[in-house]
Amino acid sequence: MAQLGVLKPPTRKLDYDKFSIVLEHVRKSYGASEVYSDLHFQLLRGTFVALMGPIGSGKTTMVNLFAGLERPTAGTIVVQGEDITKMDTDALAAFRAKTIGLVPQAQTLVPELTIYENLELPLYFAKVDADARRRRVDEVLDRVGIRGDSDRVVGSLSVGERQMASFARALVADPPILLLDEPTEALDPLMSDVVLGLLRGDNMTVGKTIFVTTHDKRVADLARRTLRVNKKIP
Repeated sequence: MAQLGVLKPPTRKLDYDKFSIVLEHVRKSYGASEVYSDLHFQLLRGTFVALMGPIGSGKTTMVNLFAGLERPTAGTIVVQGEDITKMDTDALAAFRAKTIGLVPQAQTLVPELTIYENLELPLYFAKVDADARRRRVDEVLDRVGIRGDSDRVVGSLSVGERQMASFARALVADPPILLLDEPTEALDPLMSDVVLGLLRGDNMTVGKTIFVTTHDKRVADLARRTLRVNKKIP
């Protein structure tokens, strides 16, 4: 198990095409609290990495930096060969929509819409035609095992049910990168097994890059590599 804090700068210029995500000299601060001071990180394409560590150690911040939801205080972040630190807000949102499937801890589903409508929404904004949207949403609902709940309004769901719907939405656009922040935390063992099986399948059969923050040893055991952060944010 590698220690995230000892990752060093590369000794030679990187070939960005080999990596899904590269961080170079990244610093991230919230006021006087510094999360990362000079972070270098490379995530190979097609790998499955789990990040473990205590609450307050910066795991969620890292996911948000990868996804472009937060900007670094300094440094460069390259995703799929594109420097996202140079993108404006609109360009970054469009890039994220086609590149990253995100399952955050704080759910961002639209509570007034059904599960089906929440999955269809990103495809609609991507200008996918109605028939293709329906086929893709139905396929993902079947894979995740929640098609029977597709007409339920998200606001009426339990925390675990919302987590499964969020996971399904992350898959619907078939992005090359999946970022998941504590994806099994609110799930019962059966639903956790469904999520873990799908992650392993997408990584092994279609080569998706997967990065997961977790306290779940089963997730860590499933990953090809596990990293750990130990230092808590001051």
